[in-house]
Amino acid sequence: MAIIENLSTLESSNATLSVTLYQNHLKKDGSYFARVSRNTATFNNVISEIAEENKGLDPHLLQYSAILIQKKILKMLEQGKAVNILDLGTMYIAMKCSAKGKNDVSNNGKFCIKFSPTQIAQDTVNSLNVDKVVYVDNNPEITTITDLSTGKTDQTISKGKPVAIFGSKLKLGSSGSGIYFAPATEPTADGELSFDLDETTWISVSKETIFRNKPAELNFFVPETLESEKSYCIIIKTNYLSNTQSRKDFVETVSSPITVM
Repeated sequence: MAIIENLSTLESSNATLSVTLYQNHLKKDGSYFARVSRNTATFNNVISEIAEENKGLDPHLLQYSAILIQKKILKMLEQGKAVNILDLGTMYIAMKCSAKGKNDVSNNGKFCIKFSPTQIAQDTVNSLNVDKVVYVDNNPEITTITDLSTGKTDQTISKGKPVAIFGSKLKLGSSGSGIYFAPATEPTADGELSFDLDETTWISVSKETIFRNKPAELNFFVPETLESEKSYCIIIKTNYLSNTQSRKDFVETVSSPITVM
């Protein structure tokens, strides 16, 4: 009876359709693959909205009829049948099999349910509009730079003193990973960060002076060879993926200009 009692309040299934784009590292063409947000309309959503749009229908009777259809579908699946679901698609039985040979195949293996939509269902979603697109990449991200000798986070750091960089995916990986200070230059016309692209002008942080190397935090001593009263961008390059894996390609991030004191 709990489900029937819940039908007394209309449950809206309105939701935002968002798409998240992930960089495809299996290809080297800069392409992305997409995942669509899953906003599930519950059983109650469906029954309630039908009742709201058709005032003469009893929602309890709608629910009872739907439960009868549900039970019959389950019975047919139990009999090993594929079932057409309201002409929206076919629910059918498949089998998960990872056997190395025919002798490893079980007679009653791991069965699962799959669904194949009809054209009418496919046509319904072809005209959908996306409300929000989110890009996700695996580049490191710097959120805060703290001078540990002063506790300041005002984009100034002290030469020869310890500094902490906070963010995400910062951990340095194998040879080739590193922290670099690149001389900052005037911002571009559209306001983007700019720094000297000539890597021979960059000053690297000695690995021996890095005393904390975590995904969310890097601690190291600022090189003594930096010029005082000069602005630099900190560049972090890494190929770290996990404790047992490294990326095939390096990823990097660039900080806003900081001033060395």
